[in-house]
Order: sequence, then structure tokens, then C-alpha cells
Amino acid sequence: MKNFSFRLMLALCMIILPVASISSEVYGEARYYVTQTGAGEKDGSSWENAAGDLKGLMDRLDEEADIWIASGTYSPGVESGDSFVLKRGLKLYGGFAGTEAAADERDVKTNATVLSGGKVSRNAAVITAVDSSSNGDTCLDGFTITGGLNYLSGGGIYLDIGGSLLINQCIFEDNMSYRHGGGMYSHYSSPLILDCVFSGNQTPNDDGGGVYNYYSSIVVENCSFLSNTSYGPGGGMFSFSGMVKVLNSAFRSNKSSLSRGGGMNTHGSTLEAKGCVFSDNTGQEYGGGMYNEDTFADVGNCVFSNNKTVPGNGGGMANVGSSAKVTECKFLTNTADYYGGGLVNFESSINVSDCDFVENKAVKFNGGGMTNWVSSMTMNDSRFSGNAAIIGGAIYNYNSSSVIEKCVFSGNKAKENNDIKDEDSE
Repeated sequence: MKNFSFRLMLALCMIILPVASISSEVYGEARYYVTQTGAGEKDGSSWENAAGDLKGLMDRLDEEADIWIASGTYSPGVESGDSFVLKRGLKLYGGFAGTEAAADERDVKTNATVLSGGKVSRNAAVITAVDSSSNGDTCLDGFTITGGLNYLSGGGIYLDIGGSLLINQCIFEDNMSYRHGGGMYSHYSSPLILDCVFSGNQTPNDDGGGVYNYYSSIVVENCSFLSNTSYGPGGGMFSFSGMVKVLNSAFRSNKSSLSRGGGMNTHGSTLEAKGCVFSDNTGQEYGGGMYNEDTFADVGNCVFSNNKTVPGNGGGMANVGSSAKVTECKFLTNTADYYGGGLVNFESSINVSDCDFVENKAVKFNGGGMTNWVSSMTMNDSRFSGNAAIIGGAIYNYNSSSVIEKCVFSGNKAKENNDIKDEDSE
């Protein structure tokens, strides 16, 4: 009897529901279609009846839904608070030509789908995601986010309390915020960021040119941070009091104009960085490529090349008041004006294993390859060659304790002693 009643109710529902609604249902979630100008009835039920107002559709939906969006440029509006509000349960997919029947038929690169702030000054990011519940039920996939100009935090996207958002195959390009996070601002949130590019974003007055994380747990994988700039710490990324995991990603040509960590700055956090490249980044004071303060950092299989601090210390990496584990990394041709061309540790504890320090330079002071300042270091199976400084072409220790085992030193140069036989015999 119960089975009969259930079948009867289901049959009645199918009679009552319009055909368009049935065709747009996918595994219990509604699907809506959007093009730049819309089509047909413009109710979003199909490509033939695509909606033309993306922001309006997003604002009125109060259900879990997939939104398929065809190539073109979409604006959230021009008023001060206008933003694409990504509610819990909404999944936005770009990269469609407007004819596809399955998501895997889309081509994100060919069919560029752009969410643009138009460089209109406002008090909102291009996209706002608040109170998203989990990575699985809220996502942003296949978009270019550009032209954000926010007088507050978050030029491209702003994530607030509980914003556990999946961001996949997106480009955050040429966005600006006057406070934190030119490309993205994450506040007490847990974003998962995959296969994304952060390029040319900036914070002219504050921190985190590409990304700013505040008390957030963030995972970044297969991403690129290119030519982002900040006035304060973290040209590419700045994180404060959170958990940061960065895997197989590249930080290139980012800049902190007047502070620390041109590529990445992590403060009071836990950092895991594996398989990453930090190259041609610039910082002041400390850390051209990477800066860690009051942080536990586990850095493995990373390359630091051609980074610099002008002026400052730790061209490749700087650790201040931190505990760091550095394994199977390469420090190549990094430059510091002051101390530690490749790596500087200040009041820190560090373990270095199976690393290469090659042709790094401390221009005005000491420690071409590495400087330890009131720090403790254990190092094994590592190699120093062709590094240069005024004193300590390879390593300079000041009030520090070092245990060095099974390491090779060759061709390092100190201005006061070009022979440096004692140094290379360590």
C-alpha cells in the first residue's frame, strides 16, 4: 500500500510539473542555462530558452542548482554594492559554446566566460561567497574574473565566514582592492583552489596582491601566481593564522613593494609547500621568494631561483621566529642586499636535508648561501657551490648553533678571503 501511494504521488507530481522543469533536473538539482543576451522565453530552462541576466538568476535562486554559462562577458552591475553573490548550493560552470548537452563537452579555453567588474569603483568584489557549506556543493568552475576595483577587501572574489568553496580552472586577472586580497580575500573560510591562475592583481595600500587568507584553511594545487603586487606583505599570497597547503604551484615575478615575502608571506600559520617554484619574485626586508614568521613550515621539493630582497635579507627564503623543515629544495642565483642570499633564519629552528645552494649572493654583508642569526640549524646531505658574500660565501652563523653532516662545499667565495679553504672544508 505504501509503495502504491508513493507511485501515485510521483505520477501526480510529474503531471503537475512543467516539461521544462523536468528536463532541467539533474540528480535532484536544477540546471539553468545562461547566455549573454538570453534566448526564447529567457527562463533558463534550456539553451534555446537561456536566461540573459546572470546576476538576477543567482539572486532569486534559493535552491541547489547548476548554472551553465556560455562564453561572453557578464557584469554584476555598476552600483557600489553590486556583486555576483554565490549562495550555498550554487555551482557555476563557464566555458560553454551554448549547444552542449554534457559538461565534459565544454572547452574552457576556447569559450572564455568572463565575470567582469569593468574597473568600476565599488565596495564589493566581482564575486561574493558567504556561508558556503562544503567544497562539494558550491563551486566556481571555468571563468575569468577580472576588472574588480574594490575600496574594501577582495577585488576579484570575497569569501566570508564558512565559505568552503571549490574554485577550479579559473583566472583571476587584473583585479585590485585597496585593502587586502587583490585577486581573492578569504576570511574564516576553507577554499579549495585547483588549476587556477592569479595574474596582475594588486593591493596598492595593503597585503596579499594575489590572495589574502585570514584565519582560513586553504588548499592550492596546480596554480600559478604571476606578476601580482602588494604594498605590504605577500605579493603573490599572504596568510595570517591559518593552515596553508600549496602543491605543484608556481610563484613568478610577484612583488611586495615595501615589505616581506614577494612570492608568499605566511604569518602565525602552518604551511605545507611541496613541488612548487618560486622565481623572479622581489621583496623588501625579508624573503624575496618566501617569508615565514611564527610559522611551522614544511617545504619540500621546491625551487627558489632568481628571487631578491632589495634591500633586505633572504633572497630565496626567510624564516623569522619559525620552525622550518626544508627538504630536497634548490636555491639558485637568489640575491639579498644584506644577509642570506639563498636563505636566512632569524631566531628560528631549521632542518635542511638534501638541498642545493648554487650561485646565491649576499651583496653587502654575509652568508651568500645561508645566514643563521640567533638560530639553530641541522643540515645533512646538502651541497653549496659558487655562492658569494663579504663574509661566509656559503654559510654565515651569528650566535647560532649548527650541526652539519655529509655536506659538500665547493667554489664559494668571500670578499675578504677568496681562497676560503676553511669554509669549503666544513
